[in-house]
Amino acid sequence: MRNVTIGTTAFLIEDSPHTVEMNIARAIDYIALAKSQGANILCLPEMVSTANVSPDLEYHAEEFPGEITAAFRRTARAHNINVIAPYLVRSGKKIYNQATVIDSKGKIAGFYRKVQPTAEESRHVAPGNDLPVFELEFGRIAVMICMDIYFPEIPRIYAFKGAEILFWPTVSHGPTQEALRTQLTARAVDNSLIVAEANLANHPPYAAYAGRYRPATARIIDHNGDILAQTGRRQGVATATVDLDEVRLTSQCVLIREPDRMREDLERITRLDLYAKEYAKLSRKQKRYY
Repeated sequence: MRNVTIGTTAFLIEDSPHTVEMNIARAIDYIALAKSQGANILCLPEMVSTANVSPDLEYHAEEFPGEITAAFRRTARAHNINVIAPYLVRSGKKIYNQATVIDSKGKIAGFYRKVQPTAEESRHVAPGNDLPVFELEFGRIAVMICMDIYFPEIPRIYAFKGAEILFWPTVSHGPTQEALRTQLTARAVDNSLIVAEANLANHPPYAAYAGRYRPATARIIDHNGDILAQTGRRQGVATATVDLDEVRLTSQCVLIREPDRMREDLERITRLDLYAKEYAKLSRKQKRYY
């Protein structure tokens, strides 16, 4: 058995604007809460340092690594917990929407930079160009951020690179909550992944007709599409303990053997060469936005 307790956050957003300092302090509180609930790793939501700040600070980015990184490293080390901390970073003249992966000793295990910014976001943020898988003490994880969920190639590549858990920090509330749940479930099932979402929450909780549109739902979905844990529409930390050595079986899908060992069997029949050729053809005709 290789048990790990996954934690993910529904981050509280006040009615009045936040400051960067307030967001970092709140994120640190969630890390401590996750540890008290037995989590080995906690994922914070997208752009956690600038959530709900004034418009002039919305794209505040630190020169990486800087004080924000240092604060998360100290906290991870103090609580002996792995942390996925997404915030904007500056490298040279470029800003990236980055998720920094910090291990339980406070060391930077690496980072992922969002490869599919929205069109509006791309006015400020450069796309990343790597899809890394991180080896932590309990297993292999990967990260996609917000808009990335619309590109199923990303989790498929991660799966074939050996990722076991995929974290999805976001600030999304649509197009509908049902659509987001369906997308997350599909990414988990299609790639035999455990998927964890981190998002934002209002208080009082979600009531779209009253302008409280943050869905809050931090949730953890397993490779069968079952929701293992969630916060519902309220702020907090959702945790679930999973055995990463558990054989991930399905029935009558791939038909190499019965029952299927989904990831392993799927990889043996996936025609990566064909898809790569077709994507290469399409790329020559593509009208790129960025």
